[in-house]
Amino acid sequence: MNENMRRDSMYTQLPVRKRRKSRRKLYRRLRTVLFAAITIVACVKFWSFLSLDLDDLAYLGAGMGSWFSDGDKEKKDSSELAETLSSDKYPQSLIELLKRNPETEQFVLDYPKKKDFSGKIDVSDEITKGEIPYFMQWDERWGYRKYGNDFMALNGCGPSCLSMVRCGLSGDKKWNPYKVAKMSEEEGYYVAGEGTSWTLMSSGAEGIGLTVHQVTFSEEGIRSALQMGQPIICVVGPGDFTTTGHYLVLVKINENGEVELKDPNSRKNSEKTWAVKTLMSQIRNLWAYSYEG
Repeated sequence: MNENMRRDSMYTQLPVRKRRKSRRKLYRRLRTVLFAAITIVACVKFWSFLSLDLDDLAYLGAGMGSWFSDGDKEKKDSSELAETLSSDKYPQSLIELLKRNPETEQFVLDYPKKKDFSGKIDVSDEITKGEIPYFMQWDERWGYRKYGNDFMALNGCGPSCLSMVRCGLSGDKKWNPYKVAKMSEEEGYYVAGEGTSWTLMSSGAEGIGLTVHQVTFSEEGIRSALQMGQPIICVVGPGDFTTTGHYLVLVKINENGEVELKDPNSRKNSEKTWAVKTLMSQIRNLWAYSYEG
């Protein structure tokens, strides 16, 4: 290649190199501008956060909490959550309880750390003479304890109902659900494979100081007993409350003529009021009570 050709080649390559160098400078400038913009936005957001008052922060914290709980656990229904529980840590009967009753979620999840509680059961803060307290059969104070061949949480509706009536009418604090359950077992009112015998609500109730009154099996019979201030324990069959059998406490008739009740297995059922006719179609037997002590 002669000198003229080399010179021509050098001249033709020079503009290309300059263009490449110019592009690199442009890219660097763009990156610098972009980084600066991102930094400014981040600073603005940060200072905005610092300027929030306590109420704003509380609201933000509540929102963050809902993201985690809703996204991780609460969006799963009870059945899906139950499927994630290890049978090595949770008894199968409690896993099945969670599948049936979403209200028991926290009770079931707390089993590994609270199952061995055996301390004194104190219900004194919940007792006012003349008012029926509300005891859940899956209350963590007694729900993990055994009644018959399983946990109070599963089998303890009968003792829980009788405890509510005994404590409420007398104001006596000693007859908590577990104490009633132990009495029921000792006196033969628990029937293996079937649950709590109906006789716990008659002779068993008399044995712990209650007066049992016969109730006419009718809507008017229920209304009459409740209007006299006599709470009723009833056993119901399949329907709104159970697929097998279950005990409830009927507390009073409200101003709309509907029944207020306490279901030891469901807060939701207890927060509703019920037409007497609706209950009558499911009731299998019932007993009214007073306390003369």
